[in-house]
Amino acid sequence: MNDPEAVAQFHAGGVSSTAMLMVYDFNARALDALLPEGARLLDLGVGSGRALAHLARHRPDLHITGVDLAPNMLATARGLFESEALDTRVALVEADFTALPESITEQHWDGISCMWTLHQLPDFEVLRAALRQIAALRDHTGAAVWLFDFARLQGPGTLDSMMAVADPALPPVLRHDGLASEAAAFTHDELTAELRAAGLGELSSGHARPIPWLQAFWAPRADGRPGGSPRFRPDRLPASARGDSALLRAGFTAKPF
Repeated sequence: MNDPEAVAQFHAGGVSSTAMLMVYDFNARALDALLPEGARLLDLGVGSGRALAHLARHRPDLHITGVDLAPNMLATARGLFESEALDTRVALVEADFTALPESITEQHWDGISCMWTLHQLPDFEVLRAALRQIAALRDHTGAAVWLFDFARLQGPGTLDSMMAVADPALPPVLRHDGLASEAAAFTHDELTAELRAAGLGELSSGHARPIPWLQAFWAPRADGRPGGSPRFRPDRLPASARGDSALLRAGFTAKPF
């Protein structure tokens, strides 16, 4: 996703869409639970930066590097972090996370995240390359891992019907993007099998209920060092998103927090 209009719509949706707000809140809570104090986080597929901003606002101890291949997404993320004075703690790198440069792979990381990005990968071969990179980094550093994405549903019209009820004011561009993303996503069984083949079979997993349109896989640090910070305070979500956010958390079959 690099079209300027699509990037702008996606970024704007990060403050207006109930579905996007609840997902960012969910991811921030999960990463807080996995990352110890003073952690260094590598985020693969940073997008426009909204997800990381939700986390960084409430974990001032974190140092984050975000990787993305889309220049317009990175430019938008850079502007967001600068406007919120987060740019001293968040570095951005333009790179393909299926073939990360040595400047990334040779560093130490306490956590590796990939949020709402795996569905952008065009086929299983590219997915396998991405998962091999994540597995190699975990083997090298013992980093915690957090993977979150759409899950392709059996019924092609299910997500459309759900979105019409749950987020009726969602702009058409974002609705189309969400439907295309779900259709392009890997099923829970497919992703489980690929993680196992990549050497990440020990990851725990969970999915949304009653409609399993979102899925997550994670593992704590290999050395057992606990995550979580007493300074973490979840975002004060708009009233329109609070109920849905609570339902997402309560309905997920398993989660790290």
